[in-house]
Amino acid sequence: MAERQDRLNLLIVDDDPGIVSELETAVGDATLIFQFADTPNAISRTLDEGRIDLAVIHVHAGSHALLDPLVRALRNQSAAPPILALADPEPESAAAAAQVSMEGIARVDDPRNAARLIRERARLIATGREQTEALRQVSDIQERYNLLLESSREAIAYLHEGLHIYANPSYLEQFGYAGFDELEGFSILDLLPAANDGTDLKTLLRALSKGEIPDAPIDVQAQRADGSEFRARADFSPARYDGEACTQIMIREQVALGDSEELQQELEKLRSRDLVTGLMNRQAFIATLSEVTASIDDDTHVAVLLVAIDDYASLQKKVGAAASDQIIKQMAELFGEVVDEGLYPARLSDHVLALCQCTADRGDTVALATRLVEHFSGKILEIGGKSPTITVSVGLSLGTGQMFSGDELLAQAQGALHEAERTGGNCYVRYRPSAEAADGDDLAQWSERLRHALNNREFRLIHLPITSMEDDEFRIIETEARLRVEGSDEVILPSAFRAAAVKTGLATDLDRDLLERVIGGEGMDDDDADVLVGLSLPSITEETFCDWLQERIESGQMPGQRLIVGVREPEIRESLREVQRFANRFVARGVRLALLGVELETRIDMLLKNLSFDFIKLEGNLAGALGKGDAARAALEALTRDAKSHAVEVIAPPVENTADLAALWQFGITLVQDDFLRDE
Repeated sequence: MAERQDRLNLLIVDDDPGIVSELETAVGDATLIFQFADTPNAISRTLDEGRIDLAVIHVHAGSHALLDPLVRALRNQSAAPPILALADPEPESAAAAAQVSMEGIARVDDPRNAARLIRERARLIATGREQTEALRQVSDIQERYNLLLESSREAIAYLHEGLHIYANPSYLEQFGYAGFDELEGFSILDLLPAANDGTDLKTLLRALSKGEIPDAPIDVQAQRADGSEFRARADFSPARYDGEACTQIMIREQVALGDSEELQQELEKLRSRDLVTGLMNRQAFIATLSEVTASIDDDTHVAVLLVAIDDYASLQKKVGAAASDQIIKQMAELFGEVVDEGLYPARLSDHVLALCQCTADRGDTVALATRLVEHFSGKILEIGGKSPTITVSVGLSLGTGQMFSGDELLAQAQGALHEAERTGGNCYVRYRPSAEAADGDDLAQWSERLRHALNNREFRLIHLPITSMEDDEFRIIETEARLRVEGSDEVILPSAFRAAAVKTGLATDLDRDLLERVIGGEGMDDDDADVLVGLSLPSITEETFCDWLQERIESGQMPGQRLIVGVREPEIRESLREVQRFANRFVARGVRLALLGVELETRIDMLLKNLSFDFIKLEGNLAGALGKGDAARAALEALTRDAKSHAVEVIAPPVENTADLAALWQFGITLVQDDFLRDE
């Protein structure tokens, strides 16, 4: 474990070890690390070995000649420590200490007063250090938030009493200003002149100056620097800038369509097709998917498959960011060799392609996913004289139009794709609902499959980093197991087999296998990171498993201070006593607790009153949920408020862009799963 950062190194210079021991006992402060030096060489060696936060020199008749060079050596350190004097009773010693301007003097024969002086000076040093760190954190937070604003594609500005005090590059570009100096001091009324639709902007401005924010976006007529006008939607929200309360305004241009038939056709084409690949674009695919799911009969299944190049960021670095379009174009050509127009091929996002399949046989979709993985595996791209090979990950969701909407199928496929990428790629993951309702035959099949996977080491460990927007050194690695189906490209997620493992009595065996591999360091590239491992309720309630885990901790194989045990909220809500007993046993050994699987609507206040969690990890597509309305935002606000009141940190699921990070920041959530914050 790393040394505590709040401890202070105290150097005592004296030739009498007895005085040092007596002084250490009198001070009695565990945050002070006492170091002793009695010769010039010992003093030099101590200064070379590390930082000294406070120095105490015994000034007596025999040390007067060495006092001045010793004080100079201490004050020449990069972080010069305060220097205190322990003076002998004779006046000459006190005079010598005063001559070199020490920060405090006490008599050596008054250890109580000397100890009080040392403690008081140490308290001042610690307070100063805390203030410096607080200022650094505030500065870092402000810098990170400013970076989020500067990189946002949304046009955002801050207003104080209606005047612009900040505008990001997107806002300046929207209104045609080269820099903020051209806009600084302008009133919002200069950019949003009176409109013919009856919007009273002066009344709005007076309301903003009183802190009254409109509940909904307002349609306005906006004016650029060159005098041209455009229709826009203005969204207002309270904010702070440089410590002052102000109003944030976000401007989105509203594009009006022309009336001519030719223009309408051209716009329709632009709206529905991706210019790089010629495939259907995201908006058109989503609309088509909704139509398909609404029109099919009960016997037909709808499948959504998403295909993404593995390790796309590294590929871009190899061929250059300017060649991105070439990568996507060649990917689309390979995609077209497997997928025809009847499957609605589309480009869903940067390097993610999509298709929609209607079939009466689920096996057709599994076969298609397999073909896609195998068709791309090891294919060579020809880009600018370079010939990189690629593989892809495929996310698959499957259901009937009566069971799932197009949005639900797409979200399921996106989640499955994300997991396929995390698993290492060159595979597909099929979204599977939990095996909670499996019948006897299904459970027998699951039991056989899970036992076979344990015996043949078919579980693959996946390490999911959790990072902080405030602290670059913060690092937690969440470790989970994925089941790679024998003889297949399919990977099965814990959500699909966890409930079956509990019902078949194999959950504890799976947890023990996972922990043994974590203890062995399998796949870990960060030996200093804390490890989060989710355990099932049967494991934390089984005495033999707990004895086994305790022995591993006490033997040092798995340091308790590095282990965070996660329990799932749906599993433990009716078993709090059992979780309390587990917590009492292992928290005393340094283990921390995390509550996993927390949905936005989950009431956690009663759980937090009865159990001392260190972390809460949210479930699902948080950014998508927040985009659907005020109810989700209110639920997240209530949840984070409850967590904060119990000193519990909230971990957000993976996000896709800086705008999502900014949204989390507004709710006080700074911990995010995935390495998004560290991407270069």
